[in-house]
Amino acid sequence: MPEHEDVYQVIVSKRAAQQLVEHAAFASGLEERLGYQLIDDFRKAADSLQRFPYRNPILRSEVFTAEKYRKMVFDKWHLLIYQVKDDKVYIEYVIDGRQDYQWLLTP
Repeated sequence: MPEHEDVYQVIVSKRAAQQLVEHAAFASGLEERLGYQLIDDFRKAADSLQRFPYRNPILRSEVFTAEKYRKMVFDKWHLLIYQVKDDKVYIEYVIDGRQDYQWLLTP
């Protein structure tokens, strides 16, 4: 008999969706397949959070003092910033780690 596994609902914020679109558009400008690959990698990363949202480290910064956000690397350079509340995972940001994202981490 299979064990009961928790499945979390993953919700992508409008801001995170817009950031993904912008990153994918930039990647497509370099080479079309890169934009599609980024979206596919994001989808796989987000889907994996349905079962294992707590496996990624907490995002520690002066801005997020409550330590409620977690970070997940996908597609080598991109970060998902998300939080888990009850049975839901909220993806708040999609960040290109090669760019300056200190605006997110400093007051």
